[in-house]
Amino acid sequence: MQLVIGAVTSVKGTAVRALINPNLYQATYIYDGKLYRGVSINEYIVIKKGFHEIVGKIEGEEIIEKKSYNQEQPNAEKYDRFIDLKIIGYVQDNKFQSGIKYLPMIQDSLYLASDKLISAIYTFGGNMDSKSITIGKSLLEDISIRIPINGVFNSHLGIFGNTGSGKSNTLAKLYIELFNSFKDKIFTRSRFIFIDFNGEYRTMHNTFIRHSSYVELDTHTNAGKDKLFLKQSEFWDSELLSVLFSATEKTQKPFLNILIRNRMEYGEGLNDYFQKTLQVMFGQNQHRETISVLLSVIKIINPENEGKINNELAKFSWFSRGENNKYYLGGVYPSTPEEYLSHTPTLRDTYINHEELTAFEQLSVRATLQLIQSVSRNYVQYEHISPLIGKINASAKSLEKVIKVISDVEIHPSPLIFISLKNCNQDIKKTIPMMIAKCSFLEHKRFEGKEKSFHLIIDEAHNILSESSVRESETWKDYRLELFEEIIKEGRKFGFFITISSQRPADISPTIVSQIHNYFLHRLVNDNDIFLLKNSLNNLDNSSRALIPSLPSGACVVSGTAFHTPVVIQIERLSKELAPESDTIDLDAYW
Repeated sequence: MQLVIGAVTSVKGTAVRALINPNLYQATYIYDGKLYRGVSINEYIVIKKGFHEIVGKIEGEEIIEKKSYNQEQPNAEKYDRFIDLKIIGYVQDNKFQSGIKYLPMIQDSLYLASDKLISAIYTFGGNMDSKSITIGKSLLEDISIRIPINGVFNSHLGIFGNTGSGKSNTLAKLYIELFNSFKDKIFTRSRFIFIDFNGEYRTMHNTFIRHSSYVELDTHTNAGKDKLFLKQSEFWDSELLSVLFSATEKTQKPFLNILIRNRMEYGEGLNDYFQKTLQVMFGQNQHRETISVLLSVIKIINPENEGKINNELAKFSWFSRGENNKYYLGGVYPSTPEEYLSHTPTLRDTYINHEELTAFEQLSVRATLQLIQSVSRNYVQYEHISPLIGKINASAKSLEKVIKVISDVEIHPSPLIFISLKNCNQDIKKTIPMMIAKCSFLEHKRFEGKEKSFHLIIDEAHNILSESSVRESETWKDYRLELFEEIIKEGRKFGFFITISSQRPADISPTIVSQIHNYFLHRLVNDNDIFLLKNSLNNLDNSSRALIPSLPSGACVVSGTAFHTPVVIQIERLSKELAPESDTIDLDAYW
C-alpha cells in the first residue's frame, strides 16, 4: 500500500499539473513504517498509470481559492493546491529509467517517492556494477551522492562558479577521489596535466608525490628553477612556432613553414646560410631595411665584435633613385657582393657555431636571415613579416626561462603533472597552455589512441578561452579558440578529455561551453553567465537554474549526460592538508 496524495488534472505535452489532497503540508511523512518527503519544489513524485510508475519532478506550485466554500469549513479546505510537474523517467523492473516512455492521464493518482527511489534517480543509469565515487550529499534530502567514473571522467567537464563559491574544492575533490579509488593502477594507463594559474594545487601534488611532479614556471627571474622540456622535433614545427609567436594564418605561418623546410634541406648548420644571406643581401635587388634587420642579431652571432660590425654597417647609406636602389659608402658605389663585403671584413669573417646557441637564439637568427633573403628576392612584404621577427626576438627571452629544448631522447614524464603559472607574465600565461594542449593532443593522437586516456585540467580557464579579450589580434584569438574547439570536438574519439574551471562562463567561447558533457555549477550571479547556461545546457531545468544565484558555498547543481536529472549537491569539503590554497584571507585572525 502507498499513500495517495493527489491526482492529475492537466497534461499538456510533457507538462503535467496535479491537484494535491488537503492537509498535506508537512515536510516529511511516515507511512507503513517508511519515511517519505513532503510535497515541495525540486522533490520527486510518482504517478501511477495502470501498472506503470511514472516519475516527475516538482517545478512549481500554486494555491487557488475555491469559488464556493462554506465559511464554517477548515481553512485548509478553502483552497486548492496545484503542483506543476516535469516528467523525467519511469520505474521498470524495480529500476529507475530516465526519459519519457509513458505520459500520465487525467485522474491518475500521485504518490510520494521513497528515499530508495530518490537514490536510484541520483544514481547513474549505466552499468550499475561500474565504479563510482562519493563526492557529497544531496542538498535537499541529505542523501549520499555517488557519481560514476564511466560517464563523468570519460567526458569533458565544466566547473563554473563565482570566486569563493567552492569550485576549486570541487575540482580537487573530484580528482582526489578518482585517484584514491584506483590507487596506483590509474597512473599506468592515464596521464593528467593540471594547468594551475594561481599555484593552488601543491597540496594535491604532495598527496600523490610518488606519481606526481610539480613544475613551477617563473619569468621574473633569470634562472627559473623549473622548465618544460620540448624535444627538438617538437620545437622545430611550424604549428608549434605559430602558437608560441602568435603567427597570422595568411602570411606569417607560411613564412615559418619555409623556415622549417630550409632547416630540413640545408641542415642545422647556420654558417653557410649566413654567408649565402650576405651574398643575397648585397646582390642585385637590395632592400632598405635589411641592414637594420641584420643588426638585430649581431649580438647573438658575434657578441665579441658587435661594436666593430655596427661601425662597419653604419658607414652604409641608402641611395634611392628610380629603379636603382642600393647601399653606398660616401662616394663608393660597389657593384658586387664581394666589393660590399670587402668594406665589412669583421662581418664577412664571422663564423656562426650553431651548437653554442640555444634553440631560441637559433630560431631568432634563422628567422632574421630568412627575412633578409625573402625581402631581397621579393618573396614577402617586409611590413607583413617584421612584426613576427619582433615578436620572436621579444618573446624568446621569456620563453627561454620556461622552456628547455632537448635532443630527441625518449622522455618519461610523470603520469600526474602540475604546471604552476603563478609567477609568469601575461604572454606566457596565454602561450604555455596552448603549447601544452597542442603538443599533448597531437602526441596522444599519434601514439596512444584509445589505449590510454589523457586528461587536461585547466583551472581559471577564462584566462585562455576568453572570447572577449581586447589585448590580442583577432587572428590570434581565432587561432587560439579554434585549437581548443578542435580538441573539445574531436578529443573524445581519441581518449583526450578536458576539464575546465572558470569564474566567468560567459567569457568562454559558446562553442566550447556547448560541447562540455557534464557540469558542476556553483553560485553564479551575473545575468550573462545565467543566460549562457540557459542557451547551452539543454538538460538544466528551470527550477535548478533558478537556484544557481543563491546556492550556499560548496553547493552546486550537477547536470549532464551522466545524470538522469540535475542534482543539487553539497560537495564535501576537503581537509586543510588536501584542500587547494584558495581560501579567502581571514582578516579577523590576520589583524
